[in-house]
Amino acid sequence: MIPCSKLRRLTRSAGAGAGEVSPDWASLGRDLVELIGWRVLAGDLQDYVRFRAVCAHWSTSTAAPRGRGVLDPRFHPRRWMMLPEGHGLYPGHPDLGGFVRFFNLSTGAFVRAHLPLLDDHVVLDSVDGLLLLHRDHDTAIRVLHPFTGDVAELPPLASLLPQIEPDNFYSELNKRSKLMRVCTSITASSTGAITVMLVLDLLHRVAHATTGDQRWTLSAWNLKPLIKPVSFQGKLYAFQPILRMRKVYIYKINPPCPNANEGPSHLPLPEKIAECPLGKFIYMLNYVECGSELLLVAYSDASHSRLVVCRFADLVGGKNEPVTSIGDNALFIDERCLCVSVSPNKGSNSLSSISPNSIICCHSLPGNPGFVGLGRFGQDLGTGIWTPASDGDICQRPPPSPHTLIHHILLQSQILE
Repeated sequence: MIPCSKLRRLTRSAGAGAGEVSPDWASLGRDLVELIGWRVLAGDLQDYVRFRAVCAHWSTSTAAPRGRGVLDPRFHPRRWMMLPEGHGLYPGHPDLGGFVRFFNLSTGAFVRAHLPLLDDHVVLDSVDGLLLLHRDHDTAIRVLHPFTGDVAELPPLASLLPQIEPDNFYSELNKRSKLMRVCTSITASSTGAITVMLVLDLLHRVAHATTGDQRWTLSAWNLKPLIKPVSFQGKLYAFQPILRMRKVYIYKINPPCPNANEGPSHLPLPEKIAECPLGKFIYMLNYVECGSELLLVAYSDASHSRLVVCRFADLVGGKNEPVTSIGDNALFIDERCLCVSVSPNKGSNSLSSISPNSIICCHSLPGNPGFVGLGRFGQDLGTGIWTPASDGDICQRPPPSPHTLIHHILLQSQILE
């Protein structure tokens, strides 16, 4: 963007008459600048930061992201993914100097952020672009906005250990390991309190804590089995297959509710919001957020030869028909799922190797001597044709150098740290 000081000097149009002047963008009214700013922010946080940097007037007329980064969902960097460096360079590695690269799943842009907290924290999860951090020496949990530096402090994860039944575990180490695999949901109240829910799928339970709490609280109930948990718009969702009834139940887990007597909040019971015939989806792979929708990806046949995609909202409404296209998007399905926009109109060549309207997952091609066992394949949702997702088999071994962007995305969909 052109700085406002230069905009003021360019007010007279080259082809205008003697008294004609082009608009002076620097003199836009405060309300109008604020409105434009919110529109820009709806697209991407980094564009909003650049918009505010044009001049002092535009900066003072719009809300600063810093201080609001965690509290206000509008400032969450939803489409930004922490990019694995590969070559053993984990986040916080001394050779990275405290810097981490992030990749925009919609535009293909890259930015580098300085995150000194990663010197003694590990990343447990990422939700809406926010990072859930675990401090090594005392198990304290923090929610970090990687671009504004805003942090929400939460109790040590070890406060859950006394709440776990001892009969279920063989050792203290085993207990702790069960707490490190989580699916996270984050909500903010009007009073500025941040509440985090953690699905502990290996325990079939959910833990929750709010900023200011002294400990995490484990749900009094369990949901067994609790399969493929996902966070979406501040709530948690999970499958529960009921084999004897040949059905799959979908449950919603709402954030904790405060007690009427102002005591500790409690977690509501999971709410069954949908059920699907098991025969409709032979094997459910996972949920993935695409745009403003939650999608379900599954195999539709016993041979695992065809993938289908259904809108979560349709399933809740009782409609089990799959969608026929996901447009210029590619879905990466694994433990962590990603939706990458590969539209040619984005102006970036970094995603040219990824096919639109496709789903990439670990898959086996029977009868193909060139590919033995599981490998990374993509299926064109329109034709149903499977093709290798990349050179090298990242499912079984590290791919050969040089690595391409798709290798980094595949790695991110498997692990976070």
